[in-house]
Amino acid sequence: MKVWNGGLRRSIDAAWIGAAFCAALVLAVSLLVALGIDNKGVHAALAATARFQFLLFWVAYSASALTSLFGPVFQPLKQHAREFGLAFSSALLVHLGLVVLLCLVGTAPPLATFIFFGIAAALAYLLALLSIPRLHRALGSRYWSLFSFMAMNYLALAFFVDFWKEPLHGGIRHVIEYLPFAILAVAGPALRLAAFAKRLGKDSSYR
Repeated sequence: MKVWNGGLRRSIDAAWIGAAFCAALVLAVSLLVALGIDNKGVHAALAATARFQFLLFWVAYSASALTSLFGPVFQPLKQHAREFGLAFSSALLVHLGLVVLLCLVGTAPPLATFIFFGIAAALAYLLALLSIPRLHRALGSRYWSLFSFMAMNYLALAFFVDFWKEPLHGGIRHVIEYLPFAILAVAGPALRLAAFAKRLGKDSSYR
C-alpha cells in the first residue's frame, strides 16, 4: 500500500506539472505565432506567462492564509498547495525559455534583473526539489519551515516588483492587464500577515 500511495502521488504530481507546462507552452507559442519571434512577440509571451505562473504561485502562497482567515471553503486549495507550487515551477520553465529567446533576439535584460529574478527562479526550484518527501524529511520540519518562509516571500517580492513597476501607466489596456495582478501581489502578503496575527491572538488567549 505504501508503494501504491507513493506511485499515485508521483502520478498526480506529474499530471499537475505536465498540465501547467503545456498550458504555459501553448500560451507562449500562440503569442509568438501571432506577433512574431521578435522583441514585441517575446515580450508579450513573457508578460502572459508571468501572469499565468503568478496565479499558480499565488494559490500556493495564499491558500493556508485564506483557510485560516475564511474557513474550510478554501481547504481544497490548501490541500493542493504543494501541487500548485509544482505547477508554478513547471510553468516557470517556459518563462525562462522565453528569457533565453529574448537574449537571442538582442534585447537581454540588465544584469541586475538577471540576478534578482535569477535568485527567485533558483529558490522556486529548490522549493520544488525539497518538497520531495524523502528530501523533505531529511531537511527536517524546522529547517523546511524556515527555508519555505524565506523562499516563498522572496518569490512574492519578485512578483510584487515585477507587477508594480508602473501598473497605472501605458493606457487603459495596460491597466486592465496588470492592475489585478498588482493588487494580488499586495493581497498575498497581507493575507499571510493577517493569518499570522490571528494565530498570535489565539495563542495569547490560551495563556
